Amino acid sequence: MLNIYREEWISDFRFVEYKDFTLEKPSFMLVALPDAGLVGVIAASHAVKKLELEEVGGVDSYLFPPIAVIHRGVPRPPIRIFAKSNLSVVYSEFLPPTNTIPMLINAIMEYALRRGIDYIVCITGLPIPNRLEVEKLNTFYIPSTTRASELAKNAGIKLFEDGYIVGPYALLLKEAMRRRMNALVILSESFMEFPDPEASATSLEALSKIVGVPIDVAELKEQAELIRLRAKEHMKRVLPGLAQMRKEYEYAPPLYT
Repeated sequence: MLNIYREEWISDFRFVEYKDFTLEKPSFMLVALPDAGLVGVIAASHAVKKLELEEVGGVDSYLFPPIAVIHRGVPRPPIRIFAKSNLSVVYSEFLPPTNTIPMLINAIMEYALRRGIDYIVCITGLPIPNRLEVEKLNTFYIPSTTRASELAKNAGIKLFEDGYIVGPYALLLKEAMRRRMNALVILSESFMEFPDPEASATSLEALSKIVGVPIDVAELKEQAELIRLRAKEHMKRVLPGLAQMRKEYEYAPPLYT
């Protein structure tokens, strides 16, 4: 069984830690919630596996549906926290109810502040209508601060200059700007309604340069079709929530340029 080393409530969310942990500097927190193509969730899951991150905690709330993750016979919170070296991962395979997401994002950012995280990073898909025809996927970044922008620029990623993003990461970016926290959203061109492991691999290559830790994505590319099939049911459950957040707006260019 898991013993709780520390717990604290931030707003309506209970953060538990199973052990004390310290991240090396500069420290990064990867936030992975279901979004377009499950790009961030697939990427985070692969990073946890390849970097052998340890499960150190989780997040729960009475606002969530009655969900528990069962791993090796032990119940865990629906949102799990992993950590090792200079990287922590806040990871969820279920999309929280739309009305709870603003509060959840605020709670995660407050937790990052209390934990002394230097950079929050999010990975998501950038849906494109002609995804089937695109072999080399483009990757972009959106920063909340000049410091975060320099980090991504030094990693050779393109700035996302015009358009919309919709969902949890849009809220996170706006909140990071308000709090003057360093945050980056990494976007790789992807499918909207189908799991896209290739886009996840492209995003992880960018993340690897940003955090300064090699992440092997060969297996992710080789097993892309198998991963896509395994994640198909997750994507079906996520799509209604994304539609409720008006995710289709990401396809539309802004009127003002």
